[in-house]
Amino acid sequence: MSNLAGPGALQLREASAAELASWDKTVRQFPNHRLVHTLAWVRSLELSGFGRPHFMVVEKDHALVGCLPGLLNEVGPLRLFGSPPPASQTPSMGPAFDPSRVTSRELMELIVPYVEHRLGADHMEIVSSDLDPAVMEGFGFRGEVRPTYRVRLYPGDECRTLQGLKDGVRRTINQGIRQGLEVRFESNRRFVEEHYRQIRELHLRRGRAVNFPRKRVLDCFTQCHKAGNLVTVSVYLPNRVNIATAMFMLEGSELLLWSWARRSKYRWHRPIELMTWSVMQRALSAGCQTLDLTGTDDFKARFGTELDGRKYRWMRSRYWWLAGMRQLAAKGFFWQQAVRGRAAQWSSPTLGLEPFPSLRSALRR
Repeated sequence: MSNLAGPGALQLREASAAELASWDKTVRQFPNHRLVHTLAWVRSLELSGFGRPHFMVVEKDHALVGCLPGLLNEVGPLRLFGSPPPASQTPSMGPAFDPSRVTSRELMELIVPYVEHRLGADHMEIVSSDLDPAVMEGFGFRGEVRPTYRVRLYPGDECRTLQGLKDGVRRTINQGIRQGLEVRFESNRRFVEEHYRQIRELHLRRGRAVNFPRKRVLDCFTQCHKAGNLVTVSVYLPNRVNIATAMFMLEGSELLLWSWARRSKYRWHRPIELMTWSVMQRALSAGCQTLDLTGTDDFKARFGTELDGRKYRWMRSRYWWLAGMRQLAAKGFFWQQAVRGRAAQWSSPTLGLEPFPSLRSALRR
């Protein structure tokens, strides 16, 4: 247990069994909580092999003012703590907290010694939009900006939300309706098989191998569907051919895109726009005020987005050489994915080839 002495003292500790049983209720009292803080998401990461979960709470004057879920994983002799773990297809995590009662500095004064000494972590990573960059750098963290595009949603005003999309997207939505494209909200686990096939095709078309197994999609589907956060959707041609799929998550006032893909053979139908708009309509009825598209590629910008540049991946290592190894491992991993993806393209001549990524561009990913 970590403590700060004096009046209004803070302490960081593992959640009790009773607190863990009501974890989601606790998380949802904090304004910056997201789906990734909930029990379903953390359990999905555990099932996918990203480590042993730890559910920590921050207490002040006998009241909970924050919480921090994360996973501890062992790689050889090293212990790595991630909130979230790298390569886990998790857009953020970090502490959920009440900024009126606890600051970034106070949180880090508790979290760093607890994770490094109590949990024995040699390296820790936190992805968050809510921690003060100056404070994090003062604690020896190295930050990498992870910007994303957001779409503003207006519950109760579907027309205003639609008008926020760019003209080309609105035309494509109408075109899809005229073509007779059918949008279906799915609930059967068979969806996972089709979605993963389309994800794999999308990655190979771009010259990369998929960096997560089908099991990761299945674990995410199973846990989030059980918790009621999952929106899975497909687009079919009138002849019942599935040409596009996506997984979205609903939590509080936020709609989150986890993954979308389409069949290359039917790309001229442009099903992504109609599919996304159909999910947005459902999110509006649920009271969502923002859609996080989890990235900043040019296609996503067509949805009338606003750039959110507040999110950082913060990394801290107990040893200087470990920080260097982390950077080299990340660069090597993405280059390996590019090489594996191109090899798979050569064995799949039906895929449309995109230019082979240069070493420099691969290392920038």
